[in-house]
Amino acid sequence: MPRPVRDVTRWTWGALLVCGALGCSVEPQLAVTLDVDAGVDAGPAPATCASGIIWTEASGDTGASMAPGYACRSCHLRQAPSMAYSFMGTVFPALHEKDGCDARLAEPSRVKVEILDADGQVRLTLVPNAAGNFLSTTLQPSFPLPYRARVVGPDGASRVMATPQSNGDCNSCHTEQGTQGAPGRITLP
Repeated sequence: MPRPVRDVTRWTWGALLVCGALGCSVEPQLAVTLDVDAGVDAGPAPATCASGIIWTEASGDTGASMAPGYACRSCHLRQAPSMAYSFMGTVFPALHEKDGCDARLAEPSRVKVEILDADGQVRLTLVPNAAGNFLSTTLQPSFPLPYRARVVGPDGASRVMATPQSNGDCNSCHTEQGTQGAPGRITLP
């Protein structure tokens, strides 16, 4: 008779480290489900697109709403260096949104991405558009790096990056699955 399969949930190390450093509670979307008895690794988290709207190059939108989730600054450095702003990225409603997914933020004007200097002082406040994209207006930061970022949601709740950074191409680490220690997308708190 086969043994019943049990599912258990464990938190990813990234979630534990980030939340341990910030003193926050671990969010359910950071959990990984493992089938312990079968020894199967959960693999990547399922990608979603809450809005159901995916940007494509064929759509023709080349303005501030283009390519949510893609590494903005890297592309701009190659294709439009005069618009490769020092800080660029996308805020999403969920941690594992697909590349190109239009975030359709409900209240983008009430969301802030604050760029903090090494002393924790707000040096720049960026507001995303409805697609979730945000960008600074200068090609070089006006203060010495490293920096950290804080996302402030419409209700005033906030989440701060735990690790100082020197690359302002936020989506280069905050990918669909996350790289370089990022747990996934930049999300609302």
